[in-house]
Amino acid sequence: MLRKAWRGEERFWKVWWLLGVPIHLAWWFVYLDLWASGIAPETFLLMTVWFWPGMLGLFAACSALYLLWCMLAWRCSGNVKHRVWTVLARVLIGVGLGSFLTECALILTAPFA
Repeated sequence: MLRKAWRGEERFWKVWWLLGVPIHLAWWFVYLDLWASGIAPETFLLMTVWFWPGMLGLFAACSALYLLWCMLAWRCSGNVKHRVWTVLARVLIGVGLGSFLTECALILTAPFA
């Protein structure tokens, strides 16, 4: 599946639902767990990225995984019956990337308090 997705030949629904949804659910589980603990996720990520050894590497690996999924989903988004799904998927991927890059910038450039 990954080889076909890399070449942009995989059906879009497989890339979106079988790869993307688990990645997003894991990320949201972490966020909800942090909020339930009374910790703002951005504060937690800032602290862990800068003060826990190895966490910056983990953050980079998770970021690379997300960016890889975005690239695969973009490449395969044309493999649908109705073109409206291609447009919708690319808009959602773009919004997600914008949010991701903004969050990365906030985490990595935030002043220490």
